[in-house]
Amino acid sequence: MYKALMIEDHKEVRDFVKEYFDHKEIEVIEAQNGYEGLAILDDTIDIILLDIMMPGIDGYEVCKQIRSQYNTLIVFISALSEDENQLKAYEYGADDYITKPFKPSLLYAKCLALLKRNKKIKTNQLQSGKVILDLDKHILVILDLDKHILVIEENNIALTDKEFKLLRYLMENQGIVLSREKILDTLWGYDYYGDGRAVDTYIKRLRKRLGKYSYYIQTIVKTGYVWKGEEL
Repeated sequence: MYKALMIEDHKEVRDFVKEYFDHKEIEVIEAQNGYEGLAILDDTIDIILLDIMMPGIDGYEVCKQIRSQYNTLIVFISALSEDENQLKAYEYGADDYITKPFKPSLLYAKCLALLKRNKKIKTNQLQSGKVILDLDKHILVILDLDKHILVIEENNIALTDKEFKLLRYLMENQGIVLSREKILDTLWGYDYYGDGRAVDTYIKRLRKRLGKYSYYIQTIVKTGYVWKGEEL
């Protein structure tokens, strides 16, 4: 079962969508304005259905704030049908746009297609903050969420086997302090006769590859390292 957050100020529209979706594979969580929607949003939400014209804060600003923290799928639902409105929505990071009035079956089909496609994409990826690690290709991808660029092929970074394993280990243990000894034992093996400087060398290489996001890897003095992920 997928979970959708519908941010829409008209109750009749929310009820209309919820009644159809709840009998299918998508549970609908309701928010009557942008502020309420942002307060509800968390990592459990799979897709967001977002109106544009709402009191207090419009859908564009809501989308902008969401994109500063989440990569959750966003479908705009609006009575604004002009091309400039749709283009603006995509510029802010929308994944799709549907105009009112609409058939709930069409909206549902769009959402389900996006969700299933997104699930396939994520299956072999590990993401933390603005960093994606492709587990199949050993590729590091830096996301530019401000410009809404998901993957820029020429900026993908191929990692060596050891770099890949270390980065994956750090990302999978986000927020957990990993000592040099634990990293050595896990990635180099118990029979490794070197010292912690090998870990330091690879951490330095990873930070260089991460560029401006090198601070995602934090040094814990006299202990080891921790992957923080999000901005401090």
